[in-house]
Amino acid sequence: MDRLTALGLGDQEVPGPAGRTWTARELAVHARAEALSWPPASTSATARRTSATGHARAWTSVRWWNGSPGVRSAARPVGAPVPTPVPEVIPEKDLTALLAEARRLSDTLQPHAVEAWLAVSRAAEGVELSAHDRAEIADHQAMDRGPEGIALFERAAELFAEAGDPGEALAARARGAYVRALTGEIDEALAAIDAPYDGVLALYSEDRTGVRQTAAVLMSRARILMRRVHGESRTTPPPRGAGRRRGRRTGGAGAGRGHTGDDVRLAARGPRGRRCWPNSRCGPGTWRRPYGCSRRRRRRSWPRGCRGSRWSTRPGSRGSPITSVTSRRRSGRCGPPWSTAGRIWRRLGGLSCISSSPVLGGRGRSEEAAEHALEAAHWSDEAGEGPTLGAWARHQLGGFLLRQGRWAEAAEVLESALPDLSAETHGDGAIVQTQWWLGDCLSELGEHRAAAERRLQAAETARHWPEQNDHATLAHLAAESLGHADLPAEADRAYERAGDLWRTLGNVHGLVRSLRARAWLALRADRGLDRARELMAGAIEECEAALLVTDDEEARQRLTGELGHTHRQFGELLARSVAEEAEDTAIQAAFEDALAETAESVTVFAALGEGAVHTRTAAELAAGWLEADLSRPADAAARARGVLKAYEGADDGDETVRSRRAEAEQLLQLMEEQTDK
Repeated sequence: MDRLTALGLGDQEVPGPAGRTWTARELAVHARAEALSWPPASTSATARRTSATGHARAWTSVRWWNGSPGVRSAARPVGAPVPTPVPEVIPEKDLTALLAEARRLSDTLQPHAVEAWLAVSRAAEGVELSAHDRAEIADHQAMDRGPEGIALFERAAELFAEAGDPGEALAARARGAYVRALTGEIDEALAAIDAPYDGVLALYSEDRTGVRQTAAVLMSRARILMRRVHGESRTTPPPRGAGRRRGRRTGGAGAGRGHTGDDVRLAARGPRGRRCWPNSRCGPGTWRRPYGCSRRRRRRSWPRGCRGSRWSTRPGSRGSPITSVTSRRRSGRCGPPWSTAGRIWRRLGGLSCISSSPVLGGRGRSEEAAEHALEAAHWSDEAGEGPTLGAWARHQLGGFLLRQGRWAEAAEVLESALPDLSAETHGDGAIVQTQWWLGDCLSELGEHRAAAERRLQAAETARHWPEQNDHATLAHLAAESLGHADLPAEADRAYERAGDLWRTLGNVHGLVRSLRARAWLALRADRGLDRARELMAGAIEECEAALLVTDDEEARQRLTGELGHTHRQFGELLARSVAEEAEDTAIQAAFEDALAETAESVTVFAALGEGAVHTRTAAELAAGWLEADLSRPADAAARARGVLKAYEGADDGDETVRSRRAEAEQLLQLMEEQTDK
């Protein structure tokens, strides 16, 4: 049919599938689509598994991309005159039609898509186009120019970013990095792909880009890594076609599985990703002598171990956008761990799992992310990369277990990762984060002294960083752990250290909270009520001073809330500062001061409106109980009625509403009984 079309007979009616009439051009498009979707859906599952190797698809794609029909000439009767080729008359199209046609060709991976975009670029000369249109034109021009198009890829990325499409911008930069790798600049390509890789994972986790853009970046990174592997694992090319039957996948091959829909470009990522894997183990030293067995046995055994991977990589086989762990585990048996091929395969398998686990974790799928991280740790250990990739995988695994609340398991994994983590290999950020997570786990398990030790170690490392926010946070957390461990003196010093850092950073909230915590420690450590009063008063002064210089409304709301909480805690501290066996006059004086601070907190919370109704009613009830202790039943009853009025018409399903109402009714009943007496 392509031959007839090339001869100018594209509109001629030809026999085709029943149900409609066909022209040569229409039948060519239909036949091409059927061939590329082989095996058809009507075939059995067994036939699809054994036939869907991608070999025929790759062959037909190459032939069509080269623009040559599958036969040398069209059949004709003996003696018939040879028809004279008549060029097909292509009507003139406006720029809009050219753009639509070019997009259709590129979206469906049709032949001559690049040529169509070049026609668009010629027609667009002197025409004002949108940034996205210009970006697409530059992107395809860069594809056409090869190594000379690297700068155009960067220009396309800038235009995509200007058009508000950050995912396509990163994909364009990734394509430029891969072209750089093809020119032999592997190290430069690896450095160039890092930013797009991290960026697209972050965008995908936030639903700010699609699967296709993410898969494009992951595939470019996988190809660059494979270029480096080729240089490390062999010096001569593999035998022709040695790896066509042995499907593998990388982090990009599974990025769109189960989410391809009708997107031909996205569906093509899977076969392309799988084709990356065979090349990593087809060198002369690995293909010819695995396991020390005969060639006949080798050719029979290698595909058998890989079949599970190929089956599970069909779109929709598991419904997951990332490669299944089961298929990875099966595929990991393809090669002994002591061979070069086995080590390379396991290392790339570990890299694949490490790449996919943050994507899953960023989308809230912590259980799957933990499974991928566990698999990455296993493969890395088998590849002899336990202290490097394995440690990083265990670091990720601990974090995902922590998200699930599996404190004991997370603590064990993180403790096993710490000895292998090094600043030279993994960066001091990974060490600090692991100690931070470990401290959180130990704190949840009630091991506060050990938690404080880990947090102090992390704070000591973060102390040397230019940005001191982590240092202050860790010092504050360590002080909390020391306080829970009944080490008030050490906790006070840690809070003082954190407070100084918060003051330097201009973080009023952190500074106020450290001062409040020190006030409570002073009261507990018998350092005297005067010191506790001094620290609480200092916290109130910091809030009020910050409110005077803050113009932002949201910041003022937060500072007002902090001020209300400080007054409330000050009142509670004063009420608890007096012992039950103290004289009545001392108790009376302490409760009067506590009531004044609590009443002030009610006023502050009331200024925040309905958004602070729960905190206001809590302070209102606290003031009511103080007034009851001071033998003022009428005032206490008035506060209880105020709380009940605040929740008129509120949702009874809210637990806070129910508890506030119950407490207010209890207080009101007690005060009414006292009044009746």
